[in-house]
Amino acid sequence: MKKIAKKLVALALAAATLTVPAGAITLDGKNETWFDGVWEMIDHFGLKAENNPYVLQNYINKYLQEHPEELYTVINDILSLLDTHSMYLSSEEYSQGFSTLEGFVGVGVGLEQSSEGVTIGEVMRYSAAEDAGLQVGDLILAVDGKDATKMTSTEVAELLRGQENTSVSVTVRRQDQDLTVTCVRRQINQVYVSGQTMADGVEYIKISAMGSERDWTAFSEIWEGLDEKGTRAVILDLRGNGGGVIDVALQMANAMTPEEGVYLAGVHWREDMGGLQQTISTGIGLPLNKIVVLVDGDTASAAELLAGSLQDTGTATLIGEQTYGKGQGQYHIDLANGDKLVITTLQLELPKQGCYEGVGLTPDLVVPNREVSVSVADLTPLDTSVALRFGTQSDNVYAMTERLAALGLLQEPTRIFDGKVMDAVQSFQANYEMAPQLYASSEILQALDAAMQALDGQTYQVDEQMLTALELCKQAAAEPQQYTALPDGSWKKN
Repeated sequence: MKKIAKKLVALALAAATLTVPAGAITLDGKNETWFDGVWEMIDHFGLKAENNPYVLQNYINKYLQEHPEELYTVINDILSLLDTHSMYLSSEEYSQGFSTLEGFVGVGVGLEQSSEGVTIGEVMRYSAAEDAGLQVGDLILAVDGKDATKMTSTEVAELLRGQENTSVSVTVRRQDQDLTVTCVRRQINQVYVSGQTMADGVEYIKISAMGSERDWTAFSEIWEGLDEKGTRAVILDLRGNGGGVIDVALQMANAMTPEEGVYLAGVHWREDMGGLQQTISTGIGLPLNKIVVLVDGDTASAAELLAGSLQDTGTATLIGEQTYGKGQGQYHIDLANGDKLVITTLQLELPKQGCYEGVGLTPDLVVPNREVSVSVADLTPLDTSVALRFGTQSDNVYAMTERLAALGLLQEPTRIFDGKVMDAVQSFQANYEMAPQLYASSEILQALDAAMQALDGQTYQVDEQMLTALELCKQAAAEPQQYTALPDGSWKKN
């Protein structure tokens, strides 16, 4: 108490040397908090504060020296005042939250433990293992000359991983033949892009994430091969895609846009980092009859940028549900101690909708998926002994289409065996790996009835969004093709 009293006396004596008119300095409540008002006075009048703008930073440093365990909490509390996406993470937290971006260094195989030993269960695309010719099913005998026949898959994985650009030899047994190959370890990123033909002239492309340039490579390979297939319509599935690398999204948008000089999207940095950077199309897109993009509440960030760009430019029709609404991008900064600083550095902007942060994209066709409860007792009895052919009109056709609709292969039952029913029958054959037929044979009807028996009493989701997209794309694919594929692998617009 004596020390405090002496300090107050000293302050009183010092203050006596400055004459301030009564009421000239007051806390009038104009500031947001009392602290704001006090700090404003310190900042305005304090001699040391004039040339030391880091008073608060120094205070926080002093506090963290006394309470080091509070580092993560304090930094994340400060970052939360900036935006909802910036964060400070340990390396373990980052690996869990951003696994699609991180990847690893190795040869690029997935391993499985079997009774014979460790076998290759997956060969990742664009990996050293793929380049070296390793195949699924290969039994690993040795790694760098070390006997691996009695090792676990974890022990083999540790030997295969190592520093980037180093070599490792792998000996495998394939069909009673032993082979030794050399792989150069490199950065491996999972590829999140795949495609398949859904119907005549209709291609389906699924992008689960945009984790690296590998996804752009996989996408461009699929896209560049569409003309050879005579593709006229595409379903691009971005549902559940949380985003990833912005440049990958912009490259995909450009590849899909047929017209040159179209404003695709903008990336708005701080003014001292370049301000607004716009991406303009180069006109390399294949002129398709239709592009449909599927989106949902988990479509976010760079995936929204791609979907929104195609929507705003009129290149595609969006089907599904309102998207997440993450229209800001972050730098992911490696720190010396292994921690990660994820900090918002840019804002994403669409040609018409602007920034979609906190808003998301509204599909052109809002289509929720529906849940179906299967009760075989409520279905029309199906006679499986008689084949049904195109053009047939009967109660048995209705019974068949009831089951096809319940499986999500048809939108609604009908008594007429028309083209839509034929497509549904063929989809059922493909899904159940049955030989393709141009009618509903007794064998198909029996398999269909058995499928419903297996689902009796269960509730499952029908992908109404996919059904809607497929129907629109089939209609578009029936229209004349807008390009001609050339023998040299290129194409020309009709």
